Amino acid sequence: MPNCDGLLAGNILNDCENSVIGGIEIDVLLFNLSDINKTATTYNATNKLLVDNFELNSGKTGFLLEGVKQVNALKWELVKKEMGNDKYKHTFSFVILNPTVANRKLLADMNGGKFSVMVETKWKGASSAEPFLLGGYDSGMELQTATFSTNENDGTISVEMSSVEGYEEPKPVLTFLDTDYATSKTLYNAKFVEA
Repeated sequence: MPNCDGLLAGNILNDCENSVIGGIEIDVLLFNLSDINKTATTYNATNKLLVDNFELNSGKTGFLLEGVKQVNALKWELVKKEMGNDKYKHTFSFVILNPTVANRKLLADMNGGKFSVMVETKWKGASSAEPFLLGGYDSGMELQTATFSTNENDGTISVEMSSVEGYEEPKPVLTFLDTDYATSKTLYNAKFVEA
């Protein structure tokens, strides 16, 4: 049963043997929110922020967003609510490195859609048990800004998608781990396409 009373229920510890580092691995997966098979999603019995099964609907795939360095970033922040439970705004900022006509059309086609994103973090937790973060799972994120200038940022396209005000997520970003890191990485590399 979830803890809805607002009380702290455990110790918040530091692990100096497994010190956290920032950043994500360069390639990211984007999902149409409607392509996620939410009835197949399962959560860890003791932590509802840990997804241990993630699947897409039959015939659907995740979409690769290629990156370099640290041009992409997943963020979340608490949103206080006056008339209900507090929520979390998820934001994914990314760069389209190659502004081809094909990539610009894909971006234009995303306008009005709802999306989720999965990133592989550089810090994977103790024993690589926390390698992937999943944002926008419940309500989805929508395109908020897309900026291009021939004279700025080497001609790349800067994009931001986030939760829509009033329809934020019920939880911070989720962590995905199916069995172990190797199993999870195989699913991620296959873009969660059914085998």
